[in-house]
Amino acid sequence: RIHPIYISTYAVTLKAVHVHSYLLLLDTGMADRETLSTRFNKAGKSIHNLSDSLVNAKLVALLTDRQLYARALSRFYYVFASLEQALDEALKNGDKDVETFKSLFKEGSIYRTAAFRADLENLLGANWEVACSSKSIPLKEYEHHLALLASTQPRLLLAHSYTQHLAIAAGGQAVRRIVRKHLALPEGVCTTAFEFKGESSNTLKTKFKSVFDEWGRGLSEEAVQELTAEHLTAFQYNNAIIRTFPIPSSAVVKGVLCITPRPVVLVALALVALLVALIIPWLAHGLRQATTRAI
Repeated sequence: RIHPIYISTYAVTLKAVHVHSYLLLLDTGMADRETLSTRFNKAGKSIHNLSDSLVNAKLVALLTDRQLYARALSRFYYVFASLEQALDEALKNGDKDVETFKSLFKEGSIYRTAAFRADLENLLGANWEVACSSKSIPLKEYEHHLALLASTQPRLLLAHSYTQHLAIAAGGQAVRRIVRKHLALPEGVCTTAFEFKGESSNTLKTKFKSVFDEWGRGLSEEAVQELTAEHLTAFQYNNAIIRTFPIPSSAVVKGVLCITPRPVVLVALALVALLVALIIPWLAHGLRQATTRAI
C-alpha cells in the first residue's frame, strides 16, 4: 500500500506542473488555441471585404484596355518588389523570424517580382517603366514603410508577406481567369504574376500558412497583436493605392457594357429608346403650349 503522504505529495506536484504548463501557454500566446492565421482572418474580415469591393470596381474598367490594365498592374509590381527586397535584406542580416520562411522566399516559389516584370514587358514593351513611372503618394509611403521595417522591425514584414503573397495565391487566380477572358491575352503570357510554375498556388498557400501558424505558436500575445495590426496596415495601404489609381469614366462605361450579358444590354437600350420616344412628344407639346401662350 502507498502511504497517504506520498499520494498527497504527488497530487501537489502534478498540480504545480499543470499550473506551470498553463502559464507557459499564456506566455506564448497558445492558451486560446487560435492560430495566427485565424487571428489575422478574424481581425481583417471587414477591411478585406472592402479591399475586394475596391478591386472588383476598378477591374470592371481595367478589362477594357490592356494598357490601362498594365498600368494598374505596375502599382503592385512596385509593392511586391519593395516587399521582397525588404525580406531579402532581412534574410541577409540574419533575422531569425524571416529565416523561418527562407525556403519559400525565392523566385520560382512565392516571390512575384520577376513574374510581374515579365507581364509588364509583354504588355507594354521593354520600356514599360517609362509609362508606369508616376507613383501615387500612398504607393511611395508604402515603399518607405517596408524599407523602414526591414531595418527596424523585420518580423513585421511577415504580416505583409502573409497579406500580399497569399492574396496572389488565392484571389489572384480568379483575377487571372477574368483578365485572360476579357482582354483576349496570348496563351502563356501577361498573367504570369498569378501563375505558379512549380508547386500549385493551393499547395504554396497551404505550405505558407502551415509554416506561419507553427511559427506563430511560439510568439507572445504582444507580438501577435503587433503582427495583426500590421496585417491591417497592409490592407490600408492596398486600399489607398487602389483608390488613387485614375480610371477614365469612358472606361467604366465600356467595362460595364463589356461584362453585362448582351440580352440585358439590348433590353436596357430598348427601354431607353422607349423613354426617349415618350419624352420627346411630351416636351414638344409643352413647348408648343408655351409658344402659344406667349403669342
